Amino acid sequence: MQIYIGDELAETSALSPEEYGCHMRLRLHQWMHGELPTDEERLRRICSAEREQWPMIRDALAPLFDWQWHHVKTAELRRQSEELRLTKVENGKKGGRPRKPTENLNETETKPTGKANGKADGKLNETPSPSPSPSPSDLNSPAAPTAASASPSRAYDEERKETYTRAFPVPQSVEGGRNFLLSRGCPPEELKRCLGMLMEGHLTPFDIEAWDVKARANA
Repeated sequence: MQIYIGDELAETSALSPEEYGCHMRLRLHQWMHGELPTDEERLRRICSAEREQWPMIRDALAPLFDWQWHHVKTAELRRQSEELRLTKVENGKKGGRPRKPTENLNETETKPTGKANGKADGKLNETPSPSPSPSPSDLNSPAAPTAASASPSRAYDEERKETYTRAFPVPQSVEGGRNFLLSRGCPPEELKRCLGMLMEGHLTPFDIEAWDVKARANA
């Protein structure tokens, strides 16, 4: 889990050492599990706080979390980390980091052989020599991809990635958000977590892929 020192100090400088320890325990739990319980007894146990001290600690930490004990910055970092991991997995399946477009072009496509007016190397109106006839092996081998053929595919991938990671619009009410998630097949155990992310403007198609695809297939 990434820790940005400036943001961390700005957010927690008013906390006591014990309060900061509880704050970090809650964030680590959310990083591992994706959400925090709303039950105060379970929150206290995660913090390893004494019962008589918990009310004071709870009141100090509550402003740093939303109404469902959801730490927005931790959720965003977790989403970015998961997206980066999936990108590395996809690149690994393709044999490593994707090549640059120029690495797939042949020599004649990357290096111009003459000027636009037909002059080259100081010679005027020189009759071009005929191109050699292709051999049978050349005819059977696949042609190297060109920039024109590769470009639409890259544009599609970029557009799909942008759509896939763009957050859903924030509903006008919690009830509207709940109805939206249920219409996408949200399981009951995921409803609280996804509703909190949706109302905060952080829920993306990536976050609901597992059950959204299944629900659309059964529709």
